[in-house]
Amino acid sequence: MNASSKRKIISQSEISKKIAVMNEEMQGFWANNSWDIRKCPHPSAIELSKNPALRNRWVRFERVKNLWLRTELKYFYFYHLNNGIWNAKTVWIRKGTVINKMLDFLDLKYPSITSITEVPIEKAMTEYRTYLTKRGVRITTTNYKITANQEKTPVKANSYYVTNLKQFMEFYENFYFDGEEWDKDVWDRRNLPLPDDKVNPTQYEYTINFKGFRNTYFKQLVKRYCKLRLNVDSFSYVSDIAQRLKEFFNFLDMKFKQVQRVHQLTRVEIEAYLSELNMMGIKPSTITGRISILEGLFSTLLRLEWDDVPSKILIYSEDYPKIPRAKPRFIDEFVLEQLNSHLDKLPEYIATMTMIVQECGMRISELCTLKKGCLLEDKDGDFFLKYYQWKMKKEHIVPISKEVALLIKVREDKVSEEFPDSEYLFPRKDGSPLKQETFRGELNKLAYEQNIVDKSGEIYRFHAHAFRHTVGTRMINNGMPQHIVQKFLGHESPEMTSRYAHIFDETLKNEFTKFQEKLVTNSGDGYKNAQKSITTLVNWCTL
Repeated sequence: MNASSKRKIISQSEISKKIAVMNEEMQGFWANNSWDIRKCPHPSAIELSKNPALRNRWVRFERVKNLWLRTELKYFYFYHLNNGIWNAKTVWIRKGTVINKMLDFLDLKYPSITSITEVPIEKAMTEYRTYLTKRGVRITTTNYKITANQEKTPVKANSYYVTNLKQFMEFYENFYFDGEEWDKDVWDRRNLPLPDDKVNPTQYEYTINFKGFRNTYFKQLVKRYCKLRLNVDSFSYVSDIAQRLKEFFNFLDMKFKQVQRVHQLTRVEIEAYLSELNMMGIKPSTITGRISILEGLFSTLLRLEWDDVPSKILIYSEDYPKIPRAKPRFIDEFVLEQLNSHLDKLPEYIATMTMIVQECGMRISELCTLKKGCLLEDKDGDFFLKYYQWKMKKEHIVPISKEVALLIKVREDKVSEEFPDSEYLFPRKDGSPLKQETFRGELNKLAYEQNIVDKSGEIYRFHAHAFRHTVGTRMINNGMPQHIVQKFLGHESPEMTSRYAHIFDETLKNEFTKFQEKLVTNSGDGYKNAQKSITTLVNWCTL
């Protein structure tokens, strides 16, 4: 049995047919074996070619003498560029400057293969690293990131030389896969028929990875269970389920090798796993989550009468640790004043988002997916903000100040001109909504660079959800009734009887107005400075 058959790759004759189709797709400019950026019809290439500092004009595929590999390589670049995954900068600068070493390697090591999938990825990557090292090419690079402790630390990663080949080979492992997406060990949500409400577009999480299971039987069991859970749970949560169950079954395989089926499990194995969790030093809430996932699997097996079910009750209520009542993680005014005094150091769109979330307290996913047209105005000229709550799966509408409304109007005018085809107020270059990590990363980078500290002098670590706690805490501390706070934040509000039934809710608007007046009185300079920051930001955005 060859390597490709072990990896569930389609037959060689089917691969040949696919390669013929690739050549049919790559017509005109794309059929050339040398791609000149000055002649490339892709919009991002036309724009990049105008840059006088651009040094790499060509991507030369003719260096690969193997015609089969040459076609696969060209199509790999063609596919990513024309499907919006990469832009010209990625192809001609990031990939184009390192591609020659890969082309020479492929021509030297695999001159006769008819597809890159004939070589196992692990084997090719080991050989390529050796090849690069012998030629004095670095196979790793050092990046820097801000840690959870707000410390800048170096992180080793594969160099572009290495990732180029790895991505190329992994692409065809997927492209030539013989089966459905569900049969793979890595599920890509972009290839699954999932409804929109199962996928949060503001997260980078694209895959559920089932690789790394020590026991194949348990891997298949977990895959079946995860497919079932995707009917009701979010993609992100099911990804977490897969990882936690992998941890449990790998623990089982290492410590209790004799257990090969679920019905063989006893309290002995479960209690050993609980002890393992408690010795890991993780929070009680995290332990509770992991136990809950395991109990969820066992209860599902029993209720749906799968072939392999627990022979007895394995998890009891007393197995769950007591969780201390969580305190609101609000941001101290001392920190907020520093943040607002440095808004001009942030990218304009991040600064705008920061002021919106300080007033509205929405979740980060809701902030990132604000859409054009999110402002509503009532008969009195007061403004409301409409947004979608991903967690509650419904639209939510809250009153906002005229200052923040003006800020949103300025942003909408700007983004309508720069991204006319995107529906979002804070889009990425491809028109999709901004990722959560971008917002968090920019704030914590600012804290590090501008020395934003807490009262103990430590560099402050921003968590997006803390803005929500801050708004709620401010409201309660300033005497707003709890049921109004709940309604404002959308915590446990009843379903709307009509889509926009409470847009012009006078009670909510009046309470919000009274809250703002109290805030100015009680918070003094802190809130006034925030309002000044909004005015300054509006002027900055309109420059």
